[in-house]
Amino acid sequence: MNEWIGAAIAIGAGFIVGVFVAAVVRRALGAESRAEILQRLAEPLANVAFWLAVVVGLIVALGIVNPDSLETLPKDAVDYLPRLIAGLIVFIVGNAAAGLAASAVAAALARAAASAQRIVPSAVRAAILVMTVIIAAGQIGLDTTIVNLAVAAMLFSLGLAAALLVGLGGREVSGEVAAARALRSMMNAGDVVDVDKWSGRVVAVHSTAVELESGGQIHLVPNSMFLLNTVRIERAESEEDD
Repeated sequence: MNEWIGAAIAIGAGFIVGVFVAAVVRRALGAESRAEILQRLAEPLANVAFWLAVVVGLIVALGIVNPDSLETLPKDAVDYLPRLIAGLIVFIVGNAAAGLAASAVAAALARAAASAQRIVPSAVRAAILVMTVIIAAGQIGLDTTIVNLAVAAMLFSLGLAAALLVGLGGREVSGEVAAARALRSMMNAGDVVDVDKWSGRVVAVHSTAVELESGGQIHLVPNSMFLLNTVRIERAESEEDD
């Protein structure tokens, strides 16, 4: 029982030391006087420092519980170290790239709605981080086949949904634009029209709708409405007739 208490203390100490070291790294590299690249790398390097301290605590706990297992640990660590370093490099670079991409997207959406400015950069950052973790796990040697398939299926579903939304919405808009070209040769501003339940004086024929004025109110009637229904048109008197 005593060795298990010692192991628990070692693991707890690893977490505490990790939090402390991560805070030191974050403050040292994230200071305003540091170069911008160091400030962006402060958070990922702080995370690496935290997990390294946790790993040290786990190794100490393993040595307390089963000292014999430490005999082959140095050799296994040396054999595994290149893959671990590769995974850490991928994670650090990916984390920094996610921050840069999120900042670029936020700058591009400076004039967009507040919700878009908040959600889109976070979504971009999260997507890049997910891909980074998957690639880093593959470098370390973990089997990520199932995760890769799940992420691929999710991205395919999102892409298909976006394509359908854009395609269907674009088809309706293009239909209204095509109808506008026909309507401009059929009616002019000032004409009084009666179509379906709408009637009024034509103010203008826009790309997607006809602007009608009736009783001091303005109505926007879709262009396709004039092609799908019978239209009564009372021509406006021209200046020459006056």
